[in-house]
Amino acid sequence: MTTVFRQDTSHGKRRSGMYEFSSIPVPQSVIRTLLDEADPSLYVMSPAPWRFMLFSGEGRKLYMEAVRQSYPPHLADSHGSWAAHQYTEAIPAHLVVVAPTNTPEDHVLPAKAWSKRFCILAAEQGLHAVWKMNDYQQHPVFMNLMGLTSNERVLGVFHIGYGEQCGLPGVAEGRPASELMTVYDHLV
Repeated sequence: MTTVFRQDTSHGKRRSGMYEFSSIPVPQSVIRTLLDEADPSLYVMSPAPWRFMLFSGEGRKLYMEAVRQSYPPHLADSHGSWAAHQYTEAIPAHLVVVAPTNTPEDHVLPAKAWSKRFCILAAEQGLHAVWKMNDYQQHPVFMNLMGLTSNERVLGVFHIGYGEQCGLPGVAEGRPASELMTVYDHLV
């Protein structure tokens, strides 16, 4: 499963479905702040913390090569140039989220909850943060090229960039949780 990014050269923007990335690089300091504010320790009940790998600038080529080499040969041939453009030009930054595999807890649900918080905080900074979980992320070639050990697994990857219309498309404004509380403070 991949996000379809289309280049719109008339406006100098890159499109991803409802997301439009600009070519402006995302400073490392902004991503560090987002990681600190999103605080994954609130979601992980494990003594072993998650770790993060940021691929930006020229580093995106390493990420792209790991993705390309983990594709089956027929997909690498047919989608190789598309992937090269997406992962090295259209998307300003890739943040790989890595968890230890030697913990008894399942990290998938906490990762999904944490990724929502990260997306909301990113939107407040004018960023799109698109969370992706794909089969290639567990492929031995991808893992090896990323320098991951057999005691680690990729939970998902954020594709991150600035955009003009940020927010969480498709997420309707919900009712405040306090409106969903029923109070029992006396006998009926």
